[in-house]
Amino acid sequence: MQHPLDQHPDALCADLLAQTGDNSLLREACAQASAVWDGDPTRPRGARAALVLCEMKADPDTLLAATLGDPRLRASFNEGELAAHYGSLVAHMVAELHRLNTFSESQAAFENPQQAENMRRLLLAMVSDVRVILIKLAYRLERLRALPLVDNPNLRQIVARETLDIFAPIAHRLGLGQLKWELEDLAFRHVEPETYKRIASLLDEKRVEREEYMRTVRDQLDRALRSEGIAAKVYGRPKHLYSIFEKMRRKKLDFAQLFDVRALRVQVDNISDCYAALSVVHNLWQPIHSEYDDYIAHPKPNGYQSLHTAVHAFEGKTLEVQIRTAAMHDQAELGVAAHWRYKAGSQARGDSFEDDLERLRLALEEGEGGALNVRSIYVFTPKGHVIELPQGATPLDLAYSLHTELGHQCKGAKVNGRLVPLNTPLKNTDRVELMRAPQGTPNREWADAKSGYLVSKGARAKVRAWFKQRERDSAREEGHAHWDKTVRRLGLSREQRELLLQKLKLKSEAAVWEALGEGQLSHATFLDAARATLALTQEQGNTPSDTQSLPRRLAAASIPRSLSLEGLQAEPARCCNPMPGDAIVGFITRGQGLRLHRRDCHNLANLRRTQPERLIDVEWPYLQGMAVRAELLILGEDRAEFLSDISHVLSMFKARVNAIDSTRDRRTEQVHMRLKLELPSLDNLQPLIDKLAALSGLDEVRRV
Repeated sequence: MQHPLDQHPDALCADLLAQTGDNSLLREACAQASAVWDGDPTRPRGARAALVLCEMKADPDTLLAATLGDPRLRASFNEGELAAHYGSLVAHMVAELHRLNTFSESQAAFENPQQAENMRRLLLAMVSDVRVILIKLAYRLERLRALPLVDNPNLRQIVARETLDIFAPIAHRLGLGQLKWELEDLAFRHVEPETYKRIASLLDEKRVEREEYMRTVRDQLDRALRSEGIAAKVYGRPKHLYSIFEKMRRKKLDFAQLFDVRALRVQVDNISDCYAALSVVHNLWQPIHSEYDDYIAHPKPNGYQSLHTAVHAFEGKTLEVQIRTAAMHDQAELGVAAHWRYKAGSQARGDSFEDDLERLRLALEEGEGGALNVRSIYVFTPKGHVIELPQGATPLDLAYSLHTELGHQCKGAKVNGRLVPLNTPLKNTDRVELMRAPQGTPNREWADAKSGYLVSKGARAKVRAWFKQRERDSAREEGHAHWDKTVRRLGLSREQRELLLQKLKLKSEAAVWEALGEGQLSHATFLDAARATLALTQEQGNTPSDTQSLPRRLAAASIPRSLSLEGLQAEPARCCNPMPGDAIVGFITRGQGLRLHRRDCHNLANLRRTQPERLIDVEWPYLQGMAVRAELLILGEDRAEFLSDISHVLSMFKARVNAIDSTRDRRTEQVHMRLKLELPSLDNLQPLIDKLAALSGLDEVRRV
């Protein structure tokens, strides 16, 4: 029942009291609201909101709070006085209603659906009794009914858009089907005025003929039901313009393709009569089988029950018929089971928020109140965006929820315009402004749950990940430095480095740096692999078949394979200084005998190219116990025991040092030492080299 917007307060109160049994407290509340009536019909009135709630069978406390929530009483509102006279529950509900009103008409539209959803959840989380939301919805309905009287078109758009985004979906979730549809239709008129007029005109087109048609089919069905002894109430189902618009848009249908433009609703006494009535409908008209749904045997997820069918009725026109009991009707239109989940889709299932909301819907059906089991808070950014955060969240939690880098660089925050520490717990509706330092970095303490800086586990994980990455980068730099130092010491070429990677079974040099820095590859293992790679390539380089071209190998094959030096005039070449036991090649000089070169002598390459005919393979005569001379190159780390350790090994093999030359590289902190020594026997040379190479801190020992 709607009442004139400018109805006199006395008449309005009389209507309200007539529907509530002349409650004395409600009479006093109505008198208070009447005393402040200012004659402005564009502002909702408490008694009118209470009348809306009467139609929804609201309890007395809710009606009292709605009446006393009249915005004109806000100036004289005193929660203590209200609590003393009307009870603390009513006073608290009025206080929360006034608080909700501060968030009305805040935005004309939201940037994305999640923003609108967060705002809906914020409003629901702000109240300690869900009946306050019920009152707010009644006030919003009154606001929309008076909206055509508002002169400001921009304000009309804001109120209507906010209704579609926020309040109609809340009514939908609370199971208030009739209220939801009226909110949507009234808002639709202002948000899409041209579309609204077009659909309304389509519905009104040949309205007299359509109404005559509906009377005909209604009478046909009524007679058929009575002839079967079924007591039923048959009436036309209301047409909701916004619902038609949404269905046309969602299913991309033309107006003529909608089955429910012509619709009847059949209300019977019990479930068995529902199926009996369905049989009558299908016998009377031809059913459209694809449009049949049994929501009694298989209720919708929210408990909605009814039989839906569509038929080709009189003159072959499509007609939708809904069949239900009176209890099902009350539940669907005014109570808990309005089809919110069906419309919202399967995404809502499994949501603890929605499960908790369902508990409140059940409480409303019983005329009781209740609050959400709040697990989240909702705060505003400076631009008005609503952000959902866990209970106890801090400004730092907000920063990390918006962007990881913003969290890392966050250095301060303002809450409602005041500077606060970063570990300050936030509350619902707080407006939070974050301050960042472009070069800022997180604090390790943030990752500690006990410090109170971060409630979100995900945010703490981001802080830990930042420090872990930083440690990884640092370790990689250390590994890189060790790689460079070793490669320079051993003089590894690009090909040798690639062989080293294969030996280590790593894909890249960067992988080696990381493995060295993080300790996955020990320095000793790496050095051994590098030395082994160097030795392998040197051996391969000493093999004539690897270093000589085919013509040179053929030329070498034309001279004797070997010639003993015994009895021959031969001297070691100064360029490579071979010694007995080395693999050597003789170069036949003019009048000076043979000059002996080691096979790996760099001068041999030129001789093989220019005078290959003068080269001959020769062998040393073996003389037991023959003393030999050698020159060694020793590379190692600079340390106090360097020289004493080498001296100790030399004494073990009775080596006599003839000359020593030592330098230190300040850049690499490496000692380069050249030793000219004499050994009692050739058999001692290789064991001496092996023993020196085994000393700690020596990177390389080789003959020069």
